[in-house]
Amino acid sequence: MTETEPNLQDLTSALLAGNADEAKQKAYAALAKGSKQTEILDAIVEAVNIVCDLQELGQYDQTKMASQESSVTSCLQILEEWLAKSEGRFNVKVTVGPVGLRSGALSSLALSASLRSVGLRSISLGKSQTALDLLRNSEELNVDLVIPMLTGDGDASLQNFTEAYQRGGFKNKFEVIPIAAGTTESVQGMTVARNSSEAISKATEWAMRKKRAST
Repeated sequence: MTETEPNLQDLTSALLAGNADEAKQKAYAALAKGSKQTEILDAIVEAVNIVCDLQELGQYDQTKMASQESSVTSCLQILEEWLAKSEGRFNVKVTVGPVGLRSGALSSLALSASLRSVGLRSISLGKSQTALDLLRNSEELNVDLVIPMLTGDGDASLQNFTEAYQRGGFKNKFEVIPIAAGTTESVQGMTVARNSSEAISKATEWAMRKKRAST
């Protein structure tokens, strides 16, 4: 075990406990002991994934989830300067938003930060909303890419989102990469990710192609 690993484990534990002050202190301590910003972000993402899994099992109520969100936000604030520099790699503006997910706000925060770390100017739209609301809000922000986080019922939620996307006249306004577990990689010409990691990879690939095409 390296010197930094216990500090990162302490950070994850503080985040799981939903203690914002302690989580922030542990994040600062990890950085002081030599942890990289990417490792801090990985610890945050790990904690978020665990919390979301437990929330799906009914072990976190809304009060606890609010504490978790506060803890994650406090740690991300420490990384803000680094994220602000990182997001300039691509001239791409992205929105991330949950559609019908109970733990969507927390997942959206983590995914948006991860997208910023790889070079995209990502905005988390936070609270769960309808597909049409997410698309309209993204249109108002004049984004290049929208990553909707859909519920786990697979094809049904993806079909509902696709219908809202096509009927609302958004098709030529921005690219969309939905996250929908248990679906195929593409549907009706739309690239689909099965999880957040895949969404980050596909979004980065798309941004790279866009950058090459503009030069």
